[in-house]
Amino acid sequence: MKRKNFLQMGVLMMIPALSLSSCEDETNGEVNQSESSEIYGETIENYVYDIVIPTYAEMKENAFTLLEKVEEFAQGGTDAQLEAACDAWRNTREPWEESEAFLFGPAATYGLDPLIDSWPLDKTNIESYLNSSISLDVDNVRESLGATVRGFHTLEYLLFKDGKARTAADITDRQKEYMVAVATVLRDDCLQLWYYWNGQNNVTEKEQTILDELEVETSANGFAERFCNPNMFDQLYKTQVDVIWQIIDGCTDICGEVGEQKIGGPYETQNVEEVESWYSWNSLADYENNVISIQHSYLGNMSDDITLLDNIGNENSISAIVAKNNSDLDEEIRKAIKEARNAVDAIPQPFRNNLTASSEIEFAMERLNDLNDILGKIKTIIK
Repeated sequence: MKRKNFLQMGVLMMIPALSLSSCEDETNGEVNQSESSEIYGETIENYVYDIVIPTYAEMKENAFTLLEKVEEFAQGGTDAQLEAACDAWRNTREPWEESEAFLFGPAATYGLDPLIDSWPLDKTNIESYLNSSISLDVDNVRESLGATVRGFHTLEYLLFKDGKARTAADITDRQKEYMVAVATVLRDDCLQLWYYWNGQNNVTEKEQTILDELEVETSANGFAERFCNPNMFDQLYKTQVDVIWQIIDGCTDICGEVGEQKIGGPYETQNVEEVESWYSWNSLADYENNVISIQHSYLGNMSDDITLLDNIGNENSISAIVAKNNSDLDEEIRKAIKEARNAVDAIPQPFRNNLTASSEIEFAMERLNDLNDILGKIKTIIK
């Protein structure tokens, strides 16, 4: 299971938008330099503004709702309120997992990936904090406690048991206090991740107040502008091809992680403790949503509908670029994504109780490995 590590924090440069740079000619001569520049530029912009930012916006909005539901439970203490908080956790979790094909950029630069989603969580220290007199207010959770005792999985541990909401009567006031603090910090981290990509566009007064309190700043149009304008801000991306390769690498990274670590790790060790999201029994939903993040990135469409993989992606998608140059490869990739989704979905639920389901698990790992290999072939088309 991957252990998330902090990366050195950086600062996005505040420079106005410039025109898109052109990229190299297609090797087969079917698309000339100026045409490819326009096509690639539109594809990158579609990816940023129709996939990445909307996904993070949904996560951010759901994180606000999650905090509200946790606060309502902390104040009221009913089973119904606790179940509502669990539902809100799942609703926030879904877009996060559908964002894991783009964990580059701000998620890595600002260390937000491990803060939001470190696994395994440190259950020993969580229980130690709960049984101590240490402050569990928001500031201390944010500033003093580590990544493995905050984020999605700490909140999951506090909310769920055996795949369902805990019994409200069994949750102490101390646990409620910790829940609220963790949910608040998680909301703030989700807000920041969206803000770093989105910039100062459509930020509400409430959101701006939170960002000001956290002393968070970014350029007017955020990382989106930097990503859409390679070689205009720094040397991170020199051409549009570099940007598209980054998108492809994001897809292969999460594909490999799901097959080799999230599924393969606990299957090899038969250790339930290695199964991510096992308190909520949300593991297989997480894994399929990771594959859906690849589908979104490739087809250039936010829909989770698996039947969309039967056709070429929208005109401003990597799928369309691949299909124009090699229709067989595009069809092969779409088929591989579909097969990977179906294979993960076929693993018996819950994953933590079915680590011995060898045929289904090995089949899913094989399909994910196939998908990983074939995604790499895109770089033979876009170069």
